Amino acid sequence: MQLINEIIQIPFMQRALLGSVMLASLLGLFGTFIVPRKLSFMADGIAHASLIGIAIGILLGGIPLIWAAAVAIILGSILAFVDDSNLVTHDSLIGVFLAGGMSAAIIIMSLTPGYKPELFSYLFGNILSITWPDIYLLTVFFIATLILFKYQWRTLVLTTIHRELSSVLGLPARTTKYFLFVGTSLALIAGVKLLGVVLISALLIIPFTSANQVSRSLRTTVIMTQFFAIFGSIAGIILSYIFDLPTGPSVAILLVATFLITLLMAKVNEAPIWKHDHIERESS
Repeated sequence: MQLINEIIQIPFMQRALLGSVMLASLLGLFGTFIVPRKLSFMADGIAHASLIGIAIGILLGGIPLIWAAAVAIILGSILAFVDDSNLVTHDSLIGVFLAGGMSAAIIIMSLTPGYKPELFSYLFGNILSITWPDIYLLTVFFIATLILFKYQWRTLVLTTIHRELSSVLGLPARTTKYFLFVGTSLALIAGVKLLGVVLISALLIIPFTSANQVSRSLRTTVIMTQFFAIFGSIAGIILSYIFDLPTGPSVAILLVATFLITLLMAKVNEAPIWKHDHIERESS
């Protein structure tokens, strides 16, 4: 207990823990609706494609994450726009984003003179780089997103389970879709300093996937998703500090361990509420 008290008195650990709780909560909520839509690959695609914004920021100066957020908004909007199109699938488009963004970022970084150590903090995360202004901005984003979730919740649930039904009921499915895609993209960028581009997808995908193995209702799934995401983030940060380990991988490996445990427990639980085949039957 004394060690924990010492840890939470360290300024950079305070910032890391506060930021991780808000990010875990946000990405857990978005993951609850992204994963059942078979869009898990979106996390890696958006995060890696946003490197082009980070590279531009490093080259031109300023705040790289602002450029990355702008790129994320554009990519999220494109994904929402083509959601109902038959011309290209989401997986294909996300793959194009990933390859194009990474390639452009590498080319831009090659044009930047000198050694670029800050690039590694964006790739793998660095809790020392989290500042109080970052926490203040994240807090505003966190509160605003929770308010929007409150108003969009019913539509999000119905469009995830049965898209056609939401259209019949006259719900604002298009607005909700843009909120989901753009909001997820921004939340992923917000977590880059903590987990890095390489591992940020873990917070979006794994907590919900773990909760879905042992939950019997949507309410329980949401609660368990929040628990797994927040616990994994806090425990990973504390363990990384105690044992001098990289923060991002520590958080990710704890989330993976949680998933493996819940997967073993799934045999004694009822079927998850949002099995992919269930969604397909409902949609047909």
